[in-house]
Amino acid sequence: RAAQKYNPDITCWISPWCPPSWMKINGDYPVVSSKYNNLSEKQNYLLFGTESAEIDEDEMKLTGARDGVFPRQLATTDYMIQDPRYLNAYANYFCRFIDAYKEQGIPIDMVMYQNEAYSYTPYPGCAWTAEGTIRFNRDYLAPALKRNHPEVKLYLGTFNTNRQDHVEKVLSDSELNKSISGMGFQWEGRDILAAIRAQHPDWSYICSESECGWGSFDWPAAEHTFELINHYLGNGCNEYNFWNFILADNGESPWGWKQNALIRVDSKERKATLTPEYYAARHYCQFLPKGSRIVGWKGDQKGTMPVLVAVNPQGKHVVIAGNFADSEAPFSLKLGDRYINATLAPHSFNTFLE
Repeated sequence: RAAQKYNPDITCWISPWCPPSWMKINGDYPVVSSKYNNLSEKQNYLLFGTESAEIDEDEMKLTGARDGVFPRQLATTDYMIQDPRYLNAYANYFCRFIDAYKEQGIPIDMVMYQNEAYSYTPYPGCAWTAEGTIRFNRDYLAPALKRNHPEVKLYLGTFNTNRQDHVEKVLSDSELNKSISGMGFQWEGRDILAAIRAQHPDWSYICSESECGWGSFDWPAAEHTFELINHYLGNGCNEYNFWNFILADNGESPWGWKQNALIRVDSKERKATLTPEYYAARHYCQFLPKGSRIVGWKGDQKGTMPVLVAVNPQGKHVVIAGNFADSEAPFSLKLGDRYINATLAPHSFNTFLE
């Protein structure tokens, strides 16, 4: 409601971390046991269907490294009970949630069935197989939305996996595809965004979660976020969502993960500080209003000069560039019959307006 005072047209999308515990095969909110929860270690065998499988409760902390596939082993079991009564009830939960928020004046315009189905978490989560994903979205959630909330779009996600063959397996169901408006990618999902978008160019794509970092609140973390935004917008996403806007002190979650945010609050002094990541985001948020079009980009995770070229609603070019090197760097960009020639300071974010 506070945000609506600044932007009355704001809309929201929803993606649950976890079904109600009584709808899950382990009867609890986490997926795997941990010192941070009360789940019995004996139930970990459910994930891969064998007691000999090695469970790594910190595997999701490895995301973002991009040194292999994630997850290293896919779940073989749906943690959501696959009984039609449960699946139907869960689909109705989504609709009841949308109703409740609508009564409070908060519009929901898009739904995704599961947050990070590929993080097998010691905190609330839910593992799904490709078959379970298809079944729930195609046979239960899509019909429930069409029946009760035809104005709400169904997206697939959030995909935090780079296992392209698995994602393509989910997308191979033609009947499901008829109900899908788009997809959400985050973390390792960035690796396969371009390939999946090429296969389904008519859908809409979003970055469903910025990477939350390790609690450093420093300039390298901001450079990482700057590159992420460049990557997702450059690869056709029309929306970029942040995970933490505001965190207190060292940004530590209840299960021991220190994270970053755009604003950091000192809880003792009750003072807020704008972090370097805030300024990385501001270059895009301030100068690329709704209705802007991306017309060019370059950059990769290991690159030192990501560049994005857009045309704003007024028809003017906006060029956003970063220099992550330790020394200043020449920058030259041709726009039609004109050039931008500049020198970018080391470790800097830059925006050029036509």
